[in-house]
Amino acid sequence: MGENRVWELKKYDVPGRKVVMTEGIGLVNVEGVREITSYVVVKGKSFGGKWGYIPIIEKMDPILDPETQQEFAKMHKSCEEAGCVAFAFVAGGMAAIKVQAKRHQQASHTGLVTEYFRTKEEALDWLKEEFGL
Repeated sequence: MGENRVWELKKYDVPGRKVVMTEGIGLVNVEGVREITSYVVVKGKSFGGKWGYIPIIEKMDPILDPETQQEFAKMHKSCEEAGCVAFAFVAGGMAAIKVQAKRHQQASHTGLVTEYFRTKEEALDWLKEEFGL
């Protein structure tokens, strides 16, 4: 894993589903988290009603900055307020990033359901089976 990789956010459409999907690559900062939050909330609200979010995080660098971690906790809250019912993280085999994502969710004090998957296909299946999204 390269040090200080440039941050990149990829956005994917999931036709026919009330699902927002993004992939973060590299090291994100506070501004990057705000960019993700803004995109996800606007896209999610466009569905009307309940929706799910699949953040693909396996290529993200660990976040050590407390301010950035706090911003992720705020993101969970913003998404929930916009109608999001679940985060289906795609973390591949990366245990460390999974632990960190769980911490952000706990810090947000939301009722969001969060689960972790190796592939986006598994995440999509779970959102369909559990929430009909």
